[in-house]
Amino acid sequence: MIPEIRKICFIGAGTQGCINSLICSAYGYESVLYDQSQTALQQVAERQQAMGRSMIRQGVFDRKAFDQILSRISVTTDLMSAVETADLLNESIHENLELKRKVHKELDALCPEKTILTTNTSSLLVSELEDTVERGDRFAALHFNGTFPFIDLVPGPRTSDGTVHILSTFIRSLDMRPMLLKKEKDGYLGNSLFISFLTTALLLVIDGHADLEDVDRTWMMIQNSPIGPFAQMDNVGLNVVLDIIGEQARRSRIDDTQYQKFAAYLDPFIKRGDLGVKNGRGFYQYPKPAYRDSGFLMKE
Repeated sequence: MIPEIRKICFIGAGTQGCINSLICSAYGYESVLYDQSQTALQQVAERQQAMGRSMIRQGVFDRKAFDQILSRISVTTDLMSAVETADLLNESIHENLELKRKVHKELDALCPEKTILTTNTSSLLVSELEDTVERGDRFAALHFNGTFPFIDLVPGPRTSDGTVHILSTFIRSLDMRPMLLKKEKDGYLGNSLFISFLTTALLLVIDGHADLEDVDRTWMMIQNSPIGPFAQMDNVGLNVVLDIIGEQARRSRIDDTQYQKFAAYLDPFIKRGDLGVKNGRGFYQYPKPAYRDSGFLMKE
């Protein structure tokens, strides 16, 4: 841990909030997960158990440490109690600009003066959010990338050098590397590459060239990867994937015709509630998806 940060409040108990709190708590930080939905909070324990099993397999931490990690995580629907002693706040709510602006304005008013406010947004710009808060010197994007050993750090136009230093030191305390952007960019580095990867995979299936399992198999074989693009989308959440693609369309990086293709393909999954890992079903079924079977790569 670092002296400036002891307690972290995660706003939003979805996939990002759950996994990010596990990562931080593994390194001794106290974490509180806030969500206005009691249902979402009731699912946290089960979801973190499943995430923990995967992270143990990846060697992120060992089984013996897991119970201790969980003991440092609490959940609440009481926003005031969640933020009242937080040194760092990380927001991971729905990728909607107006909603995020509203929430950060509220958080700025509620949080102690010491609290550094950060957004985990994967597609919006810091400059689109930071004018809603008074503490522009203590506001930045801090975007986790699951268990990949890097975190995107993007200061806003008013972010102080001191805040950047604290956040960089915090990232390194998690045994991760800060990827500090010289100029803000929606999607940062990882997601800018990731969106091309996902949209190409989607079009191969939507346009009828292959089924999704073979697209995943191809990627897994070429890259010697344990996971393919459709499995990756299940991990992100299909609703979040569509939000990210929608944001790319809003910025005219994806044309309207392509966006309509993606939406028509993903909407039925989303309407059924088949969002991926977080709901137990997406392109694959969880907790035992087919791509983890030993014979998956060679299956006809």
